[in-house]
Amino acid sequence: MNSMNECQSRLLEFAKGRCLTHLMALPCFSAHLERLSFVVVGSVATGLCHEGSDIDIAVICDTSLYEVVSAGMTWGSGRPSEVEIEGRQVHYYATSLGEIDRGLRQLDDTYLYTYGNAVILRDPGHQFADCVAWVQKQAESVRRDRIEGKLDMLLRRSRALQQCLVAGDVLMIARVAIELVTRCAKLAGLLDDIQFDPRKQLLATALQGTLGRRLRNQIGDLLSSLGTLGEMKDRDNLTGWRFPALLDGVTESLCAEASRQGFRVGLARPDERQAGE
Repeated sequence: MNSMNECQSRLLEFAKGRCLTHLMALPCFSAHLERLSFVVVGSVATGLCHEGSDIDIAVICDTSLYEVVSAGMTWGSGRPSEVEIEGRQVHYYATSLGEIDRGLRQLDDTYLYTYGNAVILRDPGHQFADCVAWVQKQAESVRRDRIEGKLDMLLRRSRALQQCLVAGDVLMIARVAIELVTRCAKLAGLLDDIQFDPRKQLLATALQGTLGRRLRNQIGDLLSSLGTLGEMKDRDNLTGWRFPALLDGVTESLCAEASRQGFRVGLARPDERQAGE
């Protein structure tokens, strides 16, 4: 076992032996334990942790109970509660099975990564395991939908970039360009069939595979070219901007690899599940 796995194992043991006991005793949870699942998410669940990592725990229940346990909390706005247990920072929040199911079926990258990699501490009636089971059972079709949808959206949004260049709005150009770099990185991860963190360390996690390593310098060049946007004073300057040509090269490689693996390049209609990044 390598040092990272040893670290992960120790933190998971701490979560199960110390954190779970603490959370189960909290008044907002203690009266409902037979309807609550506790799972570790974040870096400790995925193994991207270190000795100083915080521990993130999601408390999962049906929608009606969520309304009860979340009263007065900030979880709905994306702000977990914090507590220190034996010197270790622990973040926790509650969410509903329905919310997780909606996110998974929308093929939301964050939900797939967060809950697809969650480590179960306690799961009465296997409610959480049952909620996410279909993702594992349909892994290939889920991957296909994600790759084909994202690749099609990359092509469509590349055309949107061209429209932005004609309009000459530098700030809008920058927004679309960053979106396109994000889409390229995610596609590389999916085509390499590796897990990636869509919120943190995207480039570090998505570009670990064979295709990702091959494209790493080109994606780095895309990011570098973004820095030159501030020098563009008018539309005439934009004609010499390197980003579109660099993007074409990355896109061509992604399309070629997708075709090689048997995926469709270009859909008759967009998969709206992949519209947001």
